[in-house]
Amino acid sequence: MRSFFTGLLLFHTVLSAQFIVRPVPVPPEVRRYLELTDAQTTRIQQLNSRFESYRLDKVIRQMTVQQELAEQMRQDPLDPTAIGLRHVELESIRRETEAEKARTINDIQALLTPAQRTRLDVLDQVLRQHDLACSAVANNLLPLPQPPPASATVPPGSGPGSSAMPAACPTALLVGNFNFVPGFAAAR
Repeated sequence: MRSFFTGLLLFHTVLSAQFIVRPVPVPPEVRRYLELTDAQTTRIQQLNSRFESYRLDKVIRQMTVQQELAEQMRQDPLDPTAIGLRHVELESIRRETEAEKARTINDIQALLTPAQRTRLDVLDQVLRQHDLACSAVANNLLPLPQPPPASATVPPGSGPGSSAMPAACPTALLVGNFNFVPGFAAAR
């Protein structure tokens, strides 16, 4: 098992050294809605590519630390300091990535004109109402919006599972406290 993780880590390290983050195009509907210029679109792509490169480096480091943590957890006796340091490093990586993403968002928003920021504020308000809308869907007050037709082209990086796609409403009504599920509280 250890050799599997070592091989996986080596594969990702080699891949990241050769991997060039290609700019993900700004979806045409976003360009139209915000009336982005070509210069703005190019700069947004550059800033997002910079962030994705940063994030990829952090993901690779996380994998290394998680492997080290797994090795420490197999030790007998356990070394609480070594285990704790790795947990702290994982949390530091998460915080650094979150801070870099916030900087990227600020840098991108700084490119926008006041009129574009007003339109972006409208989208922000829509996102803030997501849970309310999903509750209405779950209680059959609204139908779930239909996906675009299969003939619609989906730009690279904006397909299912990508960070460019918004989260959909859950298909079942969730009742109770699910904060014990990792990532659930952050996703809500």
